[in-house]
Amino acid sequence: MIRCFRRMGAEAKLAIGKIVRDRYKKLGRISMAETQVLVVFIFLVILWLFRAPPNIDGWGIGFKKDEKGKSYVSDSTACILLSVVLFLLPAEKPNIFCWFKGGRPSYNPILKWAVVANKLPWGVIVLLGGGFAIAKGSDQSGLSEWLGNELTFFQKYDPWVMNLIISLIVAGATEVTSNTATAQLLLPVLRNMSISIGIHPLYLMISATIACSFAFMLPVATPPNAIALAGLPMNIIAIMCLTFAINAWGKPMFDLDTFPSFIDTDTRTTILSSPVWNTTMSALTTVSP
Repeated sequence: MIRCFRRMGAEAKLAIGKIVRDRYKKLGRISMAETQVLVVFIFLVILWLFRAPPNIDGWGIGFKKDEKGKSYVSDSTACILLSVVLFLLPAEKPNIFCWFKGGRPSYNPILKWAVVANKLPWGVIVLLGGGFAIAKGSDQSGLSEWLGNELTFFQKYDPWVMNLIISLIVAGATEVTSNTATAQLLLPVLRNMSISIGIHPLYLMISATIACSFAFMLPVATPPNAIALAGLPMNIIAIMCLTFAINAWGKPMFDLDTFPSFIDTDTRTTILSSPVWNTTMSALTTVSP
């Protein structure tokens, strides 16, 4: 333990410094393409910051809004715009006036479609986009509301038991679906369910969010995990640690044992007056002894 905090010797410092200086010299001077990419990145950050800043009007106010008053432009708008700009900016000084000297004009853009097609991880984009589509479809179709009401039988159990069961469900679901899709599908459900039964929504949502990363069993969850049984003990250990942590220090740190004051009465009334909620509660009351 003490050896880890020993000072570095002078020879080691000189050797590391020499390597850093050599690597820096090999980089050479900043090129025209690197300068343009830096300027594009700075401009992208500026567009992000000033699209809809608080207390003042941003550049996004000049675009059309939908029926809910939300602008059609978002942070992705700036990303797409400046990505297209990279296809137009030249990587080197264009030689477009060389025909006066009998040469051939040349133009080499910073970004080419062939490079994008080969290097861009399309699978990640489809995976994330599919997760967003599933979550949006579940919300629009009413699946999220139905699933939340189907889980109301948890209200007869202690909160820690409810937390444990939901962590098991989420850890099992994330083995066959993406983490993003699992989180976006279940978090709104858990929020509505928590509000309806009168417990802090973050108590279940924090555990569910962390449990979405407990993909240790199937190759579809994490490709390097080729043996399912090898990941089962990891799932069990992780869920036990999560349940202990959220109840041991999660509750006192975030006041998860009290119903939050930021949830107004109208929100809870809307959930409790839902037709699906009333139907589910009537069925539960009928079958209860």
